Amino acid sequence: MLPLAKSSEGAQWALQHLLCFFCSILLSLATLTLSQLDPTYFLRDCSETSGNYTANSTYEANLNTIISRFSTLREFNYGFFNLSAGESPDQVHSIALCRGDMNQADCNTCLSYTATELKRVCPFNKAATAWSELCLVRYANRDLYGRLENDPRACAYNTMNVSNPDQFNRTLSDLLVDLSSEAATSGPLRKYAAGNALAGSGNPGRVYATVQCTPDMDQQNCTTCLQYARDELQNCCYGRIGCRVLRPNCVLRFESNLFYNQTAVPLPSPPPSPTPSPTPNRGNENKATRAVMFVIALLLCWIC
Repeated sequence: MLPLAKSSEGAQWALQHLLCFFCSILLSLATLTLSQLDPTYFLRDCSETSGNYTANSTYEANLNTIISRFSTLREFNYGFFNLSAGESPDQVHSIALCRGDMNQADCNTCLSYTATELKRVCPFNKAATAWSELCLVRYANRDLYGRLENDPRACAYNTMNVSNPDQFNRTLSDLLVDLSSEAATSGPLRKYAAGNALAGSGNPGRVYATVQCTPDMDQQNCTTCLQYARDELQNCCYGRIGCRVLRPNCVLRFESNLFYNQTAVPLPSPPPSPTPSPTPNRGNENKATRAVMFVIALLLCWIC
């Protein structure tokens, strides 16, 4: 009987190790899946000049209120949101923007992730900004709406170089100027433009680009912001195969591959022009006047 007992213990030991092995595989797969769900790009700036809040404070509660709203937004608003929560001096303001080709579900997912991650990596900072793969999120203890700001800003580029930098950059510059003009004049709902151009016979053969302003910028401020972005691009991305210039009020990106959706959620049609009032037919009026005068003349002749 003793050998049987030892055999049973060995089988139990083997079974336990087998279960542990399968658990470790499942855990690895779960971890991999979760990591794949995260956006592939995230850059943040934690403001050190706007002060800090304390844990469990009213300010943090207001910030949490805004963050929680991002996952449940019912109004798409073409990917732009201006939110606030609370009252002064603990009021929190937020500006959020999704890339112009995003639908509502992808936009909400990006904003929720980015805002949550921003609070985690900037603990207790009253103001912070984050740019992720598909959206921009800012929050602060001051109103952000309609304010053209120069900071924070960043430039991130692909380390690979193009084979024909001069020709490539001439083509890119012309493309970005055209797209910037299109975005700036796109109206108050969405200031976004995307396009591509043939970059020559070298590598890459074609360049793809997007530019976008937050819609609270008027045409002049959007133009100015994108001009600053193009200037910065020349300084940090010359000859690179891809680059992002990230600013508080606008973003600019180019790549050697198609990275955006070629169709975006359509904007509403403009209201029809008012129908002009019918213009009186002066010819008919003149004819009627002449007829009346003729009748009067006949009567006068008859009387005479």
